[in-house]
Formats: sequence, structure tokens, C-alpha cells
Amino acid sequence: MIQQQSQIEQNNQQKHFNYQILLSLQQQYPIHTFTQAINNNNTLLVIGSNLVCKVIYLKKELKYLQQNKKHSNSISTLNFFKRKSQFISGSYDSSIIIQSSNLLQNLKYLTKLKGHMRGILCLVVDPNSENLIISGATDNSIKFWSYSQYSTWSCSQTIREHTSFVFGLSINQDGTKLVSCGRDKQILLMERFNGQLWYVKQKISELSSRISFITKDIFVFQPSNGTHLQFYTIEQSTGLYTKTKELKVQGTAQGCYYYFPQIYIPSRQLLISKNGYFINLIQFNFDSENWNCKYVEGIEFDQCENFGNIFGTMSDNGEYLIILDCKSGNIEIRQYTYQK
Repeated sequence: MIQQQSQIEQNNQQKHFNYQILLSLQQQYPIHTFTQAINNNNTLLVIGSNLVCKVIYLKKELKYLQQNKKHSNSISTLNFFKRKSQFISGSYDSSIIIQSSNLLQNLKYLTKLKGHMRGILCLVVDPNSENLIISGATDNSIKFWSYSQYSTWSCSQTIREHTSFVFGLSINQDGTKLVSCGRDKQILLMERFNGQLWYVKQKISELSSRISFITKDIFVFQPSNGTHLQFYTIEQSTGLYTKTKELKVQGTAQGCYYYFPQIYIPSRQLLISKNGYFINLIQFNFDSENWNCKYVEGIEFDQCENFGNIFGTMSDNGEYLIILDCKSGNIEIRQYTYQK
């Protein structure tokens, strides 16, 4: 049975936190500034500004440390490792580059991964071992990059079940399940076979560019131009996911690029999901037998003439929300704030 929750007005009265602007970079960024990432201890912010990675020191005031140009086309994804002082950039030049965040003055990257035929659109890292990188691209493929005992990265598997661009990827917290969404109106549910190779276990016909696991048994996605988030929960008897809940959000029928992935923060039980000109915040509550979620807030941006060019990310602990507003050209650093 599908539960509908259309509670924007009443939940706005119940919210106990928001994200207030802490700092703002008051300068113009090029329109191809699609992606940002924050390291695990919230001290470094990396911005993909067209072909250039800009590294910024995050403290009471922002300080540029370095910028480097290692890609030959626009940077589309950025990720920090959690247990290594390294970050990963994916690009429309079809390459993935791993570089150190310690040796910021060293212009040499550590590794370049080539295998995709066209541009990278999404990338995730196995949260357990960090020895597996998974990328999706405009060549319609999902590639798995494994770190070997010889300290090298190589492509260990390719899945070609999508027939168009791979817009989004999410891996669950124990690294055993993967979900993807694509322009072909397909959502793929994948699992590991014997802990090694991945296979597609289930397909769902929906068009979405944002998707995320909440737990190993629950995932959520935002349908393109949709009015509600769609929640799918696993049926223990079949091992397949079925739709069990909907939640009304803001931003329907507004222009929306596929950058700015959905992000779920387990420590705060918080989901951030962009839709149109809104960034929607969803709070979860789990007990031993059930779970529920409520709409907390929609942060709105004036994008009516700029086709939803809002890109951003959130820190791993949910403390900071980074938003690039392409219409103003500024980057906002917002901080989690309790409301009394």
C-alpha cells in the first residue's frame, strides 16, 4: 500500500533546524561549474569550474589554496575519499583523475582512469573499503574500477544495461547494492554476486536524474518534473523493491539539470533533493518496526530565466550545505542551525 504525505504547510511549522548562510563567495563563476565536494573533516572545498579544479580552505573565512587544470573538458563530478587524503574528478573528456589533497602544490595527478568513450556524469565510491569506484557516463555504461594489491586502479567490470545516458548512481552503506537511473527511463537495481561481480537484479521503468539509498532496504528518487519523491522498499520474500511511499516536494515543472545528486546523511537522517529551483530537505525517523519521513524545508532560488542552474553538495556529517547559484555566479556556504 502506497502512503501519500502532502504535508508541506504543516511540516514547515514543525521544523527545528534550517541551513543559514555562513559565508558567500561573491564572484562570478562560469556556467560550467557543475560540481563541488568537501573533505571528511570539513576543511577543504573543491570546485569544478569548467576545466579547472579550485581548492579552497574552509575556515572562518575562505582562502584559495590552488587551482589546477588537468582535464581537457568540463569537470562533471567531484568526490573525496573519506579515509585517504585524495579526491576524484570526472569529466566530459571521459577520464577520471585521482589526485592528492595533501600535496596541493604538486601539479602531478596520482592516477588517470580511461575507459569510458564519452563524458562522465556520475560517480560513487564503495563506502566500506574505498577500493572500488563506480562511474556512469554518456556512453550509456556503468564501469567498476578496482584497486589492486599492486596499488593500481583498473576497470574490473562494465555493465551496459542502460540504452542512454546514466544520470545517477547510489551505493548503499554496506557496499552490497547499487542503483542507477538514466535518460532511457530505466532504474537498475544491482547486487554483488559472491561479493565480486555485479549483476542487474531488477529494472523499474521511471525517468529520474536523482536517486539515493536511504538504508539497504529503502531507496528514493525524484521523478523528472514530478510532484512527489518516490520511495521503494524491499520485499523480503522476493528480494525485489516495490513502491511504498510518496512525499510531496516543491519545484515541480521547473527546469532542472541533472547535476547536484541526491544526498542522504545517515548521522542526521536527512535527505537533500534538488527539484527545479528548490532544494528540498527531508527528515527521517526510524523505529524498530517502521519508518516515516517529513518535508522540512524548500530553499528556493530565483532561476526563472536560467533553467534551474543550481548545483551543490553537502558535507558528510550534514554540517555544511554548499550551493552554487549560476544566475548570481556566487557560492553559498550554509550551516546547519537548530531553531529554538
